[in-house]
Amino acid sequence: MKVQYSYLKNFLPTDLSISKIANVFTKVGFECEVDGAIIDFDITPNRGDALSLRGLQREFHAYQSKKLKDKLSYAKLKFIKDKTVINKIDKSGCGNYHLMVINGISSLKSLDHQKRNFLSTAGVPLIHPLVDLGNYVMLEIGAPMHIFDLDCLELPINVVFQANNKPFQVIGGDYKNLQASSLTIQDQNGIQAVAGIIGGEKTSVSKKTKNIAVEAAFFNPNKIVNQARKYGLATDASHRFERGVDPKLQQKALARFLFLLHDIATYDSLECFEGDVQSLKTQYIPLSIERFNNFSGLTLTSKKIQALLGNLGFDLQSSSKLNLVFKVPSHRFDIELEEDLYEEILRCYGYDNIPINSPKSGPITTDRDSSAATKLRSALVFRGFQELMHLPFVSEDTFAKLNSNSRKPAELLNPINENEPMMRGSLFPSLFSAVNLNVKKGYSTIKIFELGNVFHKTGNAFKQESHLAGIIYNHGQEHNWGTKALAYDFYSLKAEVLQILGTLGIKDVQLKPQSTSAAFNLNSMDIFTGKKKIGVFGEIDIAITQKLVKNSMLGFELYPEEISNQPSKVKLRPSSKFPSSMRDMNIIFSKSHQYSEIKNVLSNRKIKYMSSFELVNTFEGREIGDGFISMTLRFTFQSNVKSLQESEINHSMDYVFTLLSKALKAKIRS
Repeated sequence: MKVQYSYLKNFLPTDLSISKIANVFTKVGFECEVDGAIIDFDITPNRGDALSLRGLQREFHAYQSKKLKDKLSYAKLKFIKDKTVINKIDKSGCGNYHLMVINGISSLKSLDHQKRNFLSTAGVPLIHPLVDLGNYVMLEIGAPMHIFDLDCLELPINVVFQANNKPFQVIGGDYKNLQASSLTIQDQNGIQAVAGIIGGEKTSVSKKTKNIAVEAAFFNPNKIVNQARKYGLATDASHRFERGVDPKLQQKALARFLFLLHDIATYDSLECFEGDVQSLKTQYIPLSIERFNNFSGLTLTSKKIQALLGNLGFDLQSSSKLNLVFKVPSHRFDIELEEDLYEEILRCYGYDNIPINSPKSGPITTDRDSSAATKLRSALVFRGFQELMHLPFVSEDTFAKLNSNSRKPAELLNPINENEPMMRGSLFPSLFSAVNLNVKKGYSTIKIFELGNVFHKTGNAFKQESHLAGIIYNHGQEHNWGTKALAYDFYSLKAEVLQILGTLGIKDVQLKPQSTSAAFNLNSMDIFTGKKKIGVFGEIDIAITQKLVKNSMLGFELYPEEISNQPSKVKLRPSSKFPSSMRDMNIIFSKSHQYSEIKNVLSNRKIKYMSSFELVNTFEGREIGDGFISMTLRFTFQSNVKSLQESEINHSMDYVFTLLSKALKAKIRS
């Protein structure tokens, strides 16, 4: 919002230079840039109340510990209800609706030079003296208005949501196909304006206009937000209504309009009408003085806090020695929590005035996040993965392609991007895009993961679940003559996933062929602990990446909320000072047996002196026989009290073979 310094000074009781005024507003949260004699205010999206001279004036007064007094002049108006003028109001979208009908306008002239310059500086085009006057009042006190040519209206007015999908010609001549979610202003001939956004070409004022109907209304921000973007429009009115316009300003805005109209025109008659009113619920917020002082490091008294908030329009409703309750003013749509009041107090008190205190020493906190998600994240970072974060919005097609369990999508009422109207059901789409971007930049080895929520609809409610997904893309070449490149394959991923789960103390893992996740092909496995599925890993289905990735890659998806986070009992034992001995055993098994079965057989029995074992090789061939496989198992033996004898190791090896032959019909390979 750009304002001339000379014009702004008419509303601020100060002789400060332009740079000092800009500095004051920057301190209270509105970053400013000075360009010659113009101040450009960067008003944050939550502060629609500051998009006017009156709003800036209120903030400046509060910073100077003064309460705003309205010194503007207004005409006296009397409003009546008449169903022949304003008939039906949809109260879910419109809180109040007013029309000021003025007949017989004559001797119309342009606004004075100062007001026209003020509008042009603010980026508001000069269109017609009556429209310009409405825009001036909007910038002056903050209430958008619309001017209808009364002779082109067929009263009464109805404020309702669009029922059909007929094209509507907006001011400027373009046609827009209005959606059912758009609140509209309709007369007996149809739609004449899109509420809070733009009027229609047919009822816009012209040089021939003699009779007008001036609209001032409060439209619910939740019903206006993103509507203008749907139609490729961006108006000053929609910019304000999306952020929230004071619902108590409309009658005052019309009174100000009429007062200023006397300077540029004369008229024959005047009538003011109002529709049914849907008042917003008044909001009250408690504030603990002790909690605020502990938070801020200040020692403000109750009287000082009341004064600071009172200057911003927060009225005290009740008070006790340590607690206050404030009524939120109607123009502040951004105030919901006690912490919001903290911010208001500190803004007016001045952040630069807060003393710098040395931190107090205290006991070391033991309340650290030890959730499964946090532990998994740490384990992945330790293993060389990079963590990514993405916005949770996706297109309909993307959601459908990765909708493994035929879940209903969580659709957004007002999406930021019309091409992404749904909340994500999987973390993989963003990871696919990240791989695509990094491959284009020349990276050939990528290990990334993301921890976040996925969403879907259940009945009339929405559900979110915490997921952790990762991708390994490994197509790099070792540029070293002395090093042989090791391919990262399915078994590499399996070992990594099991080791990561091991950081949570999860040992009893069962792997089963994967059948539900759309992100993976058949070369993948579900991970279970007992009967609970806690994840899936395997080879990503390249077709599902929508051509973002052309080469094979591996991935995994874990469900932290399904993983028990009971702390595992850690036992420490001294390492043996005696030497270890290793023995290999080549055993033939039926292919119907998996290595996990062998592992279970040996792990469930206590084998004397055996400290570990592992699979080091497999072999298939004619000498083995069809339907059989040879596995080389390597065993490590060690004692804590002595050096082992050959006979003791052989005895344990014989016992190992006995267990395997009985349980799995294993045979020694000759």
